[in-house]
Amino acid sequence: MRKIFFITLIFALPVSAEQFQAPVTDTQWQVIESPLECSLMQTIPDFGKAGFYRRNGGGLSLTFNTHSHAAKQDKVRFQIAAAPWQNSDDRHTLVSKPTHTGQTEFSIDGVLAQQALSQMQEGRFPVIEYRSQSYSNEVTVMLSTIKFNDSMDSFQQCLSNLHADTFDEISKLTVYFELEQAELTPAAKKALSRLADYAKVDDTIRQIRIASHTDNHGRRRLNGPLSDARALNIKRFLINEYEIPETLISINSYVDVKPAASNKTPLGRAKNRRAEITLIR
Repeated sequence: MRKIFFITLIFALPVSAEQFQAPVTDTQWQVIESPLECSLMQTIPDFGKAGFYRRNGGGLSLTFNTHSHAAKQDKVRFQIAAAPWQNSDDRHTLVSKPTHTGQTEFSIDGVLAQQALSQMQEGRFPVIEYRSQSYSNEVTVMLSTIKFNDSMDSFQQCLSNLHADTFDEISKLTVYFELEQAELTPAAKKALSRLADYAKVDDTIRQIRIASHTDNHGRRRLNGPLSDARALNIKRFLINEYEIPETLISINSYVDVKPAASNKTPLGRAKNRRAEITLIR
């Protein structure tokens, strides 16, 4: 489901003991594409990884992750350095954030991350500075911009194709039925289609639970089969229309023993003629 691309880059900035950056001859950008997440990351030897990430439904993040240089309790500065062709050591500080002892991830989100991405497209590059437990001096970590725009095409394409629905938005769904009917209404089919579309792209979904219900109208010996039929019709719809694996679906029929509202009014009974579908990770 994920596509991974590697692009070899060259970065020619000098490296000191407290400065980490991509090597001159073996720098890589890694683009990970899926309908639910996109990332554009660069490996920084002896430090970890850094780059941009976005989950569907969320904002853009710029993140630096280290496996060997945890922070001291102090602060981290996110900066933008001038492009190499500008022959300048000037840096613009985007933001300073507090750090805690042992911190290994440093990130900015939303507008600040978008500013950093735009600056990279213009040849400037993000830098972080912080005090680590590994050195007495501050640690400096920087991203490369060489051939960055070559990998941006895949990253931007991934961003434009992120799935519209998130797990939180779609994981609990209720559909309703007409009086003494088990057929799916157009509204129910539309809602189930959204759920099925999402379930097909999220490979962490391990179960789809269908719980069907009736109101207390009519004879109980008829409501039992009616409740069963409602659950089965949803199951068949997911399998036949969207090829959801049958092994992924479980059904329970509760008839009228778990009402969502009072059965004493027409409105309450309408709310009870329902099926609840839950996605389980």
